[in-house]
Amino acid sequence: MPYEILRDSIALEPAGDAIRFHLSVFGAEKTCRITVTALHSLDQEQGGNLLDIFDSHRLRIGQRAFAYLSRDLLVSSVVLRALDF
Repeated sequence: MPYEILRDSIALEPAGDAIRFHLSVFGAEKTCRITVTALHSLDQEQGGNLLDIFDSHRLRIGQRAFAYLSRDLLVSSVVLRALDF
């Protein structure tokens, strides 16, 4: 794959409003965030643990982040929101 979520980079933001992770895109590391609202949307409002939800939907999240970042490789970060899914 041309991208990979770096496992050691996945963390809940201090404010608790998003999960931050790093995506390696063609060898360049990019910072990504996915909002709590987007995670709950992916989980269909089941109320699970945010990191567990992220792990369950890792492939879809990575694909969406890659889709945004591959449009312009000079962009250093992306924020994924509920409407992105």
